[in-house]
Amino acid sequence: MLKSLPLISILVTASGIAYSQPAYNVLPDNEILCKQAMGKLLAQQQVIFSDNQAAPDVRRAAERAIDTSREAFRAHGSYCEAQEALQAYKPEKDKSFRYRKGEVNFFGRGTG
Repeated sequence: MLKSLPLISILVTASGIAYSQPAYNVLPDNEILCKQAMGKLLAQQQVIFSDNQAAPDVRRAAERAIDTSREAFRAHGSYCEAQEALQAYKPEKDKSFRYRKGEVNFFGRGTG
């Protein structure tokens, strides 16, 4: 038991050093701000998309806005680019639905 005491004190000391190191952000400050803003914007779009009282074209526009931001993030790896794409998204002027693969194609409305 006494032989393991130095090992335990080294582990305790080392773990204290690890926890006392400052945490560094791997993202630049502007990306951190954009990530926070994106979280809020995506949450707003998700609320619209999930609202079963909203018109199907409004819900479809929210879904496509979310998809647009995902595509921008996938292409650039930047929250700021994704935020820009989300804020610049404009629904198609044509009122007819053109279903796209992977989208929700039925916005059923329950009666009760």
